[in-house]
Amino acid sequence: MSYQEYLAARDTVTTIGQPVISVIFIFSLALGIIAIYHMLSNDSRAFRLASKLREIDTALLVIGFIIIAWFHLRIYQTIELVYPPELANYMASTMGTSTIGTSGTPLRFAVPLWIETEKLYFWTLCLSIFLAVTNYRYDFIRTRITALFSSAINIMLAAFGILTYYTSNPFREPLPGLHLEITSWFHAASVGDPNVLYTTLYQLYFRITYFYNSEYMWTHPPMLFIAYASLVVTFVGCVFMLFRREKIFDRISYNHAKVGYLLLTVGMLIGYPWAVVAWEGKDWWWDPKINGSIMMWVLYSAYLHTRIYLKRRNMWRATAILGIICFLSLVFTYLLTYIAPGIHAITQ
Repeated sequence: MSYQEYLAARDTVTTIGQPVISVIFIFSLALGIIAIYHMLSNDSRAFRLASKLREIDTALLVIGFIIIAWFHLRIYQTIELVYPPELANYMASTMGTSTIGTSGTPLRFAVPLWIETEKLYFWTLCLSIFLAVTNYRYDFIRTRITALFSSAINIMLAAFGILTYYTSNPFREPLPGLHLEITSWFHAASVGDPNVLYTTLYQLYFRITYFYNSEYMWTHPPMLFIAYASLVVTFVGCVFMLFRREKIFDRISYNHAKVGYLLLTVGMLIGYPWAVVAWEGKDWWWDPKINGSIMMWVLYSAYLHTRIYLKRRNMWRATAILGIICFLSLVFTYLLTYIAPGIHAITQ
């Protein structure tokens, strides 16, 4: 296995995946337009067409995710970091360092499927699955107002698909940060300088051990993104609660908030032991993303608490407004990775 095989796999992902996400963009755009038209016209044919478009969009997102999974598998198969034995012996004798990555202990990238530009794609995929389950559980065509709710969540999915295409396309330049790290290793190997090679390997060792191959990376982020997807439905339900006093909107909002809150809580708790190990000696608890996540969790705790008093005067509207504020805090927390310095701001 070689670097050239990795590059070939990367080119294949772009060649196959780019048309797929382009079609996802087209269907997302069509879904948004048809859903908006249905909300304005109440045309039942538009509602049925939007449902079909959403199903196709979900299927395409699954296909794209399979392509991403294949690429990650090829990374694991083709990239192996092995420190040449003669250089390892040289470094051990001259610097007294351990032989990290010697021929007996090769390092491979077991990279999760929700890093870098794949984050928003994974969130969109989770959202599409949640919407499929929600539409299956609730008979939205039963009344005009519930059909409008279905169109509203279709618009949310369409917006996510369009945003993914323009801002976080995982196929345009697959995993640019990881690609730079892999390329730096092979460049260092070609130079042949033992000091450069060992320094590069030493840096990659901690990156692989505490980030890419960490069991926490395979549990903490996906739980949060699945929670985010569930809470998108809660947000739409709260928006409808502002204008309609229909129990179904509260029920949908609450049911999805329970799922999202549970996953959010467990996901955040899982992140704690990871932070202790990966960022030992750093003031990681002051990271903006961590503080934003705690703020978001407190707000959702408040939302679930206010719902207990839903039948009291003005609490219906107050609960709906709080649910909307919760979602705004969720979006803000997600964006902190890109707009605020800190340990989460490192390219992932």
